[in-house]
Amino acid sequence: MTLSDSNDADGRLPTAETVPIDMVAVVLVVAAIVGLYAVGAGRPVRFLVAVPLLFFLPGYVLVGVLFPRSGPPSGRVPAAGAQSTSTVGDRSQVGLTERLALSVGLSVALVPLFGIGLELLPVAAFDGAILPALVVFVLVGAVVASVRRLRTPAVDRFRFPIDSIHGAITAPFDPEMARGERLATIALAVALLVAVVATGYVFAVPPSGESFTDLRVMTGSPADPTLGEYPEEITTDGAELVVGIDNREGRQQTYTIVVTADQLIERTESVRPIESTELLRFETSLDDGQRRLQPMTITPDTGGEYRISYYLYRGVAPDEAGPESADRHVHFTTRMVGDGGSPDGEPIDGEPDLDGTVDTDRGRTEPIPEQPPSLTADR
Repeated sequence: MTLSDSNDADGRLPTAETVPIDMVAVVLVVAAIVGLYAVGAGRPVRFLVAVPLLFFLPGYVLVGVLFPRSGPPSGRVPAAGAQSTSTVGDRSQVGLTERLALSVGLSVALVPLFGIGLELLPVAAFDGAILPALVVFVLVGAVVASVRRLRTPAVDRFRFPIDSIHGAITAPFDPEMARGERLATIALAVALLVAVVATGYVFAVPPSGESFTDLRVMTGSPADPTLGEYPEEITTDGAELVVGIDNREGRQQTYTIVVTADQLIERTESVRPIESTELLRFETSLDDGQRRLQPMTITPDTGGEYRISYYLYRGVAPDEAGPESADRHVHFTTRMVGDGGSPDGEPIDGEPDLDGTVDTDRGRTEPIPEQPPSLTADR
C-alpha cells in the first residue's frame, strides 16, 4: 500500500476524509507554542502552552504511530462464536477513548525519560533543553503517524471523530440530560483540568531559586567595570565609580540608590563618623534578569577620611538612609584630598564639602550574563 492508495477511487486528491487532520492540528499547535516562545512570551503564557506539550502531544503522536487503524464501531458486538484468535488479538485497532487515555499516560511516562536522557548529555535538561527535544519528537512523530495512517486501507484507517467530540463537549449543556448527570460531568471535567494545570505548572515553571537583588560598587567604566581596586584617595579632579544593580526578583522592580559620605575621625578605641553628607540619590527600573551599570563621580572640596556608603531600596527610599532600613548596602573607605580640611581626618570648618553626580546618559542596562566574568563577587 502506498500513499497514492489514500486517494479516492476516481483519482481525486486526499480530502478531509483521508487527511489526518488531528496530526495537522498537532503540528499547528506545536508551531504556535514555538512562536510564543520565540517572541518572548511571559512565564504564565509559556506555562499554559507547555502543558499540552508535556502531558498530551508526545503520547498522542506515539499512539498514532503504533495504532494507525480505527477501533471497532461503537456498540458492535460480534456474534456468538464469531470471535477468533486473530480478531481478539488484533491490537492495532484502538478507539478514540483508548487513544486519549494512552496519550496522557504515555506522555507522563515519556517526559521523565526525556529528562533522564538529557541529563546524561552535556546539556541541562530542565534549563531549556527538554522542551525543544519534545518539539522535535512531536513533529517527527506526527509525520510518521501520518504516513503510517495513509498506508492503511481507507476502510480501516483511523479518522478523528470531530462530530463525536463536539457532541461530547455539548452534551452536559443538553437540557434533556438529567441535572445530576450534568453536574457530575461538569465537575469531573473541571477537576481533571485543575489536576492537569496544577501538575503542569510544576514542570513548566520550575522554581528558579531564591529571588534577590544584587548591589555592587566597581571602578573603571560601565563598558569595563572591575570589582575592587577602590581609590585610596580622591582629589579635586574627582573619581568615577560604577554602581551595579542586578534584578533577580522574578518581576520588574524599581530601585532607589542613596549615596552618603561619612567623615571619620580616628580614636584610640575605634574609627567613628563625625559628619554625614548625602551625596546623591537616583532611581532606576529593571525587568527581571536585567543589570544596570550606572557611573557616578565624587568630587571633594575638603579633605579627610571618609566612608562612602551605597544604600539600595526597593521602591522609594526614606529621607534618611541607613543600613538598618536599606535592602542592600555596601561601602568603602577612602581619603579625600581637597582644598580645605586635613588629610589625616580632622575637619577644619563646618560640614564637609563633597559633590556627587550621576551620568545617566552613560549608564548601561543589559541582560545579566549566565556566568559574568568579574561581576559575580558580592561585597
